[in-house]
Amino acid sequence: MLMRIFILFFLLNFVMIFAAENNSQINYFQIYQENSNFENFRKAIEHYNSNLSQDKDNFESNLYLSYLYFMEMNRNLEKLKNNFDVLDNRTKFSFANLLLNLGRYDESITYYEKLNQESPNWSCPWRHKGEALMKLNRFEEAEKALQKAIETREEHYDAYVMLAEVQKEMGKYREALQTLDKGFSYKGKDIEDSEDEVTELDVKFLHLELLKRNGKIAEYQNLKTFLEEKAPKDKRWEKINKIQAIDLEKK
Repeated sequence: MLMRIFILFFLLNFVMIFAAENNSQINYFQIYQENSNFENFRKAIEHYNSNLSQDKDNFESNLYLSYLYFMEMNRNLEKLKNNFDVLDNRTKFSFANLLLNLGRYDESITYYEKLNQESPNWSCPWRHKGEALMKLNRFEEAEKALQKAIETREEHYDAYVMLAEVQKEMGKYREALQTLDKGFSYKGKDIEDSEDEVTELDVKFLHLELLKRNGKIAEYQNLKTFLEEKAPKDKRWEKINKIQAIDLEKK
């Protein structure tokens, strides 16, 4: 966070210096910076997009647009933070998800926890909090959050997949495979989960690794053959191939 603030401060100083040297025109960026309302944002966006429509290599306008969008996003995020308690639950959840997607994991966890307290039987915030914790390598906490997601909605397929991923990272290979196998029994049956946040290919590579680590030789070879045809150049093969063959004989 501190590094991001430092970089922003440095680049904004650069922009201001550049603006001072080009003051023959209206400085829409500076106007927005001094009074960050939507109208000034709109005018600035239109101005720099117009520049680009005339010259696609106007990289100065690319820079201004990038920072305008960045600053406007943060302005809106602050407004949502300051009014979080009066938002409806779906908006609260979407806001926390936005922070998660932006890689602001610690912040997102704060708001997922508020949702956990307000709506303890709502599975989705537990699942997403588990994802944020996993991204931070806080695997034990992630495991508990994902188990809670399943406890509150037993058919939550995505939660099983992510829990299996977390348990794999913890070295709990047998539990991870059991978790994933149970999740398969609910695939396509979770009528509340329309997010499709895990792809079939991701799940199959996770399954392949767990089969290999658990010594399920026949199942491993069958799935391996399928994936070699489906995704022969996938970067995950490097990891799969590094798993020692002896693992196939341990169970």
